[in-house]
Amino acid sequence: MPSVVIVGASRGIGREFVRQYLSDGWTVVATARSPEQVAELAAAGASAFHADTTDEASLTALAAAAPGPHDLLILNAGIGARDGALANIDATKWAEVMAVNALGPLVAARALAPTVRDGGTIAALSSTLGSIGANTGGGLYTYRMSKAALNAGLKTMAIELKPRAIAVAALHPGWVKTDMGGAGAEVAVDASVTGLRQVIAGLTPDKSGVFLDYRGNALPW
Repeated sequence: MPSVVIVGASRGIGREFVRQYLSDGWTVVATARSPEQVAELAAAGASAFHADTTDEASLTALAAAAPGPHDLLILNAGIGARDGALANIDATKWAEVMAVNALGPLVAARALAPTVRDGGTIAALSSTLGSIGANTGGGLYTYRMSKAALNAGLKTMAIELKPRAIAVAALHPGWVKTDMGGAGAEVAVDASVTGLRQVIAGLTPDKSGVFLDYRGNALPW
């Protein structure tokens, strides 16, 4: 049966990925940061592990404990920031968000890409707010910058992994009704993940290095 590793699966979109892939008969390796969350994932049927994208040792341990080969790696861990104006940027918060949202997925990919089979897929959750070309509203400096940096990293990683025929994609899940997205968001989490899974299933090595939303639409960088 196919196998997926989901980094950042304790709640929201990550947890729904776990539910849907398990429902479809996949082997699911899922991570969370607290023992309670790890236990919840294990109770749901996943092979659950502690991992934190800001702790490379935990990711190295995960790769050793779940060596694969896996068909799919989903990098979902991330945090938000709401500095609406230049004057509101907090340097400490900026560094934290950049570490988690931009560098964290690449550190996770460095540790876990060797466990992905040649011809497999790596998908990371980005955001349309990371699009420079589509930025007409301004604001949200820290979050926008973190996702734009992530996109640049993923595009570069797609080039590096091309000899292994691994498809790499940055994916926008929509404005989703999660703890981060809020109750006023437009897209239900199950609908977002169903769409994302369809997009992931359609990725091929010749479509690597793309930036797509959950409906499969190409987004401007």
